[in-house]
Amino acid sequence: MGHVTSDTDTPKAEEPFAEKDIMAGPELSEAPESRRHRKWWILGGVGVVVAAAAVVAVSVAGADGGSEFVEATVNTAEVIRTDLADETIYDATLGRPVAGEFIAGIAGTVTWVPEAGAVVTSGDALFAINDAPILLVQGAVPAYRDFELGETNVTIPAGRSGVLTWLPDNGTIIESGDVIARVDDTPTVVLEGDLPMYRTLREGVEGADVQQLEQALVDLGYDPDETVTIDDEFTSATESMVERWQEDLGVDETGRTSVGDIIFAPLPAQVVSQQSAVGSSVSQGTPILTASAGEFLSGSDVRQLEQALVDLGYDPGPTDGVYDIDTATAVSAWTGDVGHGQDGRLPVGSVVFSDGDLRIADVFAEVGAAVGPTSPVLSAANIETIVRLDLPAGDQGLLSVGSSVVIVMPDRSETVGTVTFVSSVATGGGQGNPASFAVEIALNDPSVAEGLDEAPVDVRAVSEAVENVLAVPVSALLALAEGGYAIELVTGNGTSLVAVDPGFFADGWVEITGNVQVGDVVVVP
Repeated sequence: MGHVTSDTDTPKAEEPFAEKDIMAGPELSEAPESRRHRKWWILGGVGVVVAAAAVVAVSVAGADGGSEFVEATVNTAEVIRTDLADETIYDATLGRPVAGEFIAGIAGTVTWVPEAGAVVTSGDALFAINDAPILLVQGAVPAYRDFELGETNVTIPAGRSGVLTWLPDNGTIIESGDVIARVDDTPTVVLEGDLPMYRTLREGVEGADVQQLEQALVDLGYDPDETVTIDDEFTSATESMVERWQEDLGVDETGRTSVGDIIFAPLPAQVVSQQSAVGSSVSQGTPILTASAGEFLSGSDVRQLEQALVDLGYDPGPTDGVYDIDTATAVSAWTGDVGHGQDGRLPVGSVVFSDGDLRIADVFAEVGAAVGPTSPVLSAANIETIVRLDLPAGDQGLLSVGSSVVIVMPDRSETVGTVTFVSSVATGGGQGNPASFAVEIALNDPSVAEGLDEAPVDVRAVSEAVENVLAVPVSALLALAEGGYAIELVTGNGTSLVAVDPGFFADGWVEITGNVQVGDVVVVP
């Protein structure tokens, strides 16, 4: 364009300019069937786009070969700073998640199953085996181990010969000073310690086992005057302490203790199973109990169990992922309330973790059916509506768990969703059936899907974007004969060409770099 002189009149706004591309954008490959079209769009910008008409004086060739100025009206727009993004739109379906199978987990007989269509909430029974409920619990980590107090199982012997007259129930939490068994109705007490009880301890005896006894009884509070020195010597002060303990226990106050009176073990512990039946004859070394002891169980599965207990109204102490006495006590209260037995432990198969409440789809094992640990009992799916789509294999990296997308509902309203699942294995791939990956998307606001099931929706996903860039309408970009690109800026004296480098294209806009700034007015042919 030749030399231009601007008119002094203020440009007046007209209808928005009609975009006219002078430079083609990137060439797009043919979209797979589930990807209906690709749309260039603008995420948002800093500043306001101004589409107006400017009256300028243009120098043109006159009839006599000279030049003359004539007034002309041209469309203009402002340079803006904004974010531009490339978006892909996919066909998708609003509906229920695919139902998954739930196995028995333990061997036995099915004694209760819910009906198809029933909703099971966290803390309730999913089904029952041998009249014990298999409990649904909120959580993402699958149950893969027994929930109990310690990481190591230890065997506890009878300690003396006779008839076994009492044992603690399975799940009982054992602490130092507790009675662990009664033989001929005589109590055997468990104390904290690693060295087995192998001899009678009385005044004058020395050894590490004496020190272990003194430490345990001092810890239990039987040396209120602090007269006992915790060492390897059994002194008169030790004897007096033993007598105080025996008085509380309700046995003869002899001041000495024999094999069978005490079992030393790592504590606290929890009874896992009874190895001998009450009423049976036992000898000193007969195993009577198996207990879990040692380091407390810990991990993300414990933490999610603790959080579920809090949500259900029980107090497991801090939700720190450590299965300690507080956690075991809360489990005992909960399982007792739901009829699972107040045993304070949850063996593998007794709980099922799920991301949310479940709706039963199909029942495979009816009441009375004999099942093994891997037998399918029923199938169920989360009750919240989700969006399902098949992601073309070529777009595999576009969506990942945690990605945010826009969902266009059947009434064309828009809502936001978050990708919760992307299959790692493609399906299809045969002739006429392109390979794709299954994707599930949760609605950030599930209420928008009320009353909708298996409804078609669109999913908009950002595939590429640039942020905080200068941009002008694509039609403002001029291809120069000598190569390169320019825009025509409206100046105080008319217009002038300014060289720019084009970058990202989106929705009729193009990113530019050059000697321009926000608010500059450009001619839009």
